Formats: sequence, C-alpha cells, structure tokens
Amino acid sequence: MRLNSQEEQKDKFIESQGVMLSRIDSRLFLWGLFLLQLFLIGAILRFSVISGPSHEPSVDSNIKFINRNSDRRTLRPGAVNEGILMVQLGNFTQIFAETPFTSLVRRGPVTCFREGTVTEADGTVGVDSNDTDDVRCRCHPEWHGPDCGQPEVIWRAFVAGRIPLNFTSSHTVRHRVIYFIQSTVVSLQLLEVQMMELMDIVELFVVCDLMEMITLRKSTLFTTHRQRILLMHHRECNPAQIYDYLINKLPKTAALRDDDVIIFSHLDQIFNRKAINYFKWYKNWPQPVRFRLKYNVYGFFWQHPASTVVSGFACYHSVFRDHPRDTLNRLLTIDKAAMIVGDLNHFGGWQCQFCAQPIDIVKRLEYEFQHEHFTFDSNTRKIIDVGHVQNLITKGFYVDGQMKLNKVQRFGDKYYTPNYVEQNSWNFDNIITNIYAHWEEESDDEYL
Repeated sequence: MRLNSQEEQKDKFIESQGVMLSRIDSRLFLWGLFLLQLFLIGAILRFSVISGPSHEPSVDSNIKFINRNSDRRTLRPGAVNEGILMVQLGNFTQIFAETPFTSLVRRGPVTCFREGTVTEADGTVGVDSNDTDDVRCRCHPEWHGPDCGQPEVIWRAFVAGRIPLNFTSSHTVRHRVIYFIQSTVVSLQLLEVQMMELMDIVELFVVCDLMEMITLRKSTLFTTHRQRILLMHHRECNPAQIYDYLINKLPKTAALRDDDVIIFSHLDQIFNRKAINYFKWYKNWPQPVRFRLKYNVYGFFWQHPASTVVSGFACYHSVFRDHPRDTLNRLLTIDKAAMIVGDLNHFGGWQCQFCAQPIDIVKRLEYEFQHEHFTFDSNTRKIIDVGHVQNLITKGFYVDGQMKLNKVQRFGDKYYTPNYVEQNSWNFDNIITNIYAHWEEESDDEYL
C-alpha cells in the first residue's frame, strides 16, 4: 500500500511538472510572437522613413506623379565648403603672343590673342600691315579687333549696342571669375556641363540648390574640385542671397576685389565659353551684361518656339558692393541691359530646360507643379511618369503636352552643343540625340 501511494505521488508530481512546462512553453511562444510583431512594425516604420513621404500634389487630384527611386538625401553642412581657395587661373603668355612688329598706333609691340589669331607655318602668329605701317594680328574667321581678341558673339554685342570699341584698353590684368549657379538634384548632368565648360576660366563656383536635397558629397566633380566650390541651399537662390552667403563663407585670404567678374546663370543655363573668357581678359565692356541663350528643351535636338531667352548676367564685384540688396536683383535682371551677348544666329549660351533622364524630369515636374511654376490641363486625368515623359520627348511636345517644339539639325549647326558636351558625347547621349525617336516606325536619321 505504501509503495503504491509513493508511486501515485510520483506520477502526480511528474504530471504537474509537465503541466508547468507546457504553460512555460506557451508563454514563451506568445512572448516570441509578440516580439516578432514589434520587430515587423519597427521595420515597416523604418522603411517608410527611409523612403520618405509620398508627395502627391493637393492642388489638383487629376494630376498624379509616379516618381520611383527618388533620392531625398541632403549634403551634410560644411562637407564641400571646407578649404576654399581662390587660385587665379590663366597664363598671359599662353593666352597672348607678342610679335616682333611694332604698332605705330598703339606705340608698342603687337600682342595677339592666340585663339583668334592665325598661326604661320613656322609657328609664329600671323600679322597684316596696311599703307600707314600699322600692324594688326591676322584673325581667324569670326574673330575681330587689332589683336583678334573679340569673338563674333562679343563683336556683334558691341555693334548691336552701339558701344564704342575701345581697343587701347590694356589686357595684361586677368580678372578672377566667380560663377553663381542655380541647380537641383535632378539637374546634375547639366551642372557638370555648366562647370566643366568653364573650369579653366572660373576661379570659384557657388552652387545654390533650389530643391534643398542635392546629393553631391560623393560626386566626382565636387570631390575633385572641392576647393573651388561653395555649396548652399535656398528656395530662391537669387543673386543677392548667393552673394551674402559668399561673403560670409569666403576666407579672409580670398577676399573679393572690385574687378572680380561675377556671372550668374539660372537653372540649366550654359554660358558661351568665348564670351566669359573675353570678360576675364578685357575691361572695355559695360555692365551689367546679359545673355541671349538658345532655348532648348529635353536636349539639344528640340528648340522652344520662342527660339531664345534673355537671362543671366555678368558684372564686376563693385556693382554688388555699391548697390543696396533690395534693388540689386532688379538691377541685374533688367531687360534693357547695357549690352546683350548673343542674337538669333550667334548665341550667348544655351538654356537646356528639362535636359535630363526621364525619371529626373518626372521629379523636376513634380517640384515645379508643387511650387505652381507650371499648370496642367485639369479637365482630363493625367499620370506623369517615365512613359509619359518619353512620349513627350519622342513627339517633341513641351511639358504641357500641347506646345510643339522645333527640330534642330545636329550637323551644320555650330551652336548645336557646348564644347564640353561635344568632346564628351558618350556621356551625354540622352541630350545630344533623341534616342526615343528611333523607336518610332517613321523615324529618320536626322538625329544621328
């Protein structure tokens, strides 16, 4: 009896232990399930933060932007603006050449601008003399002046503005050039062209990001030239704001001079290299100067019906110093400027609007729509995605889907692209040729 009682107690003990273990296993399972749910919720929240909120315009529910793989990272303050230097560029003996001849008019040796002057078989610069024994440099076509230093676009600006041609001005003093550029994260391809076209002329670039999300820290362009670039963020990026930022950030060792040349371009505008180089070496030009730019859209293969746009400016730093901030922007953007560089046949540069990959154009249109820079037809539902943009580029319609653009022939147009784009054409296929037009059955070879 006693043995049976002990066995019964042992069985009850084992049974109770089994119940307790099963309860513990159930609790562990429930806790594990609860922790897994917390982990999944946290992962979902983290993913949504990284991806960023979707920006659906609230102005018109019929317009929907499909913008995948957007990049909203911002540049860490000071990442690019460290160690700024203002090393003066340009070597006089490489830009100009003195001849053994003496000009009686200028009372000294003849100095020729190398790029505009014919080179003789023996390597010397060519000269011409007239009946008065005056000696002039022998110019290439579309170069003017006794020293062949005026490119066609500058010479035409002087003539159109009825500005006296003062050829006695010395050009032995080179001016430092500071370039104010508006840009965005979806305009990095054009930003490269803007900067590299003038890299050996401009001492300092001040890049202002309109969209406040530019990603440049790992850009080869910025890491290679970081001592020549100031980066700032502002939603307007007007000249006065950029200038104030420059004054605050520029080291004392690189203080501005009165005769420093400041140039400014709006978003996606590229200046004529020859014109900017003239401002660097000559001082006989009125201020402020404005530019008539060739108006391209999507690429250099489409041109806006307006043909050109007058924008940007060039002037000395003394103009900024002498005028109050509240009137400075109006002064520099006056329509009837003292001189306008460029006309309908010889351009002062290029306005290449929406010249980017289709996905970047979608991002740009979303930004423009949110800031009411553009309006779309609200009577029909419109989905703006990569396919929609590709169709606009293919057919040659402006972003409103209504205005027809004009075709531009690549060959035979000496102002088709800036030099840097032509020399690095393999990097700019999407803006040199209309690659989407070749997908159409009725395409021709005019873009090749």
